[in-house]
Amino acid sequence: MQPQPYQAPPPSDMTPQKKGPPWPKIIGIGCLVFVILGGLCGVGCWMFCQSVTAGKDDAHAFLAEIRAGDYAAAHARMAPHYQQTHDVNAFQQALAGFPALTSHTDASFNQFQVRNGVHDLNGTLTTPSGGVPIRVILSGGGGTYAVTGLVVGTRPFPDL
Repeated sequence: MQPQPYQAPPPSDMTPQKKGPPWPKIIGIGCLVFVILGGLCGVGCWMFCQSVTAGKDDAHAFLAEIRAGDYAAAHARMAPHYQQTHDVNAFQQALAGFPALTSHTDASFNQFQVRNGVHDLNGTLTTPSGGVPIRVILSGGGGTYAVTGLVVGTRPFPDL
């Protein structure tokens, strides 16, 4: 017997079914995009909070140095133009006019604004005679902030 030539099978009555959109794939990609965007927003918020707390930490360190009597360290945190025109002794004499700075027991900042690298912190110094409003303005960046403005009560620190 001779081999028969190949013949295609007869057409069947089954027509191919139309496939719908690949929903699992679409939902998976949508979830991935959502997670990536959420992560980027989270990182942005974290970075903003880090910059705010860095200025706040520097303000607390500045006030702690004054409270401890480490005037040289506190003077080193002042704005460069202030350091050039006032030595540590002049700084210490100016502090004498602000007893709340030298006698405070605690400081809390409850309001802050950050604009173009300038941190504007408002809060309260706790002193033996009661709370005293304080405003500290810090400028800088890269982890180094300098005190460019200081208001205790309603009196601004001189020459800042």
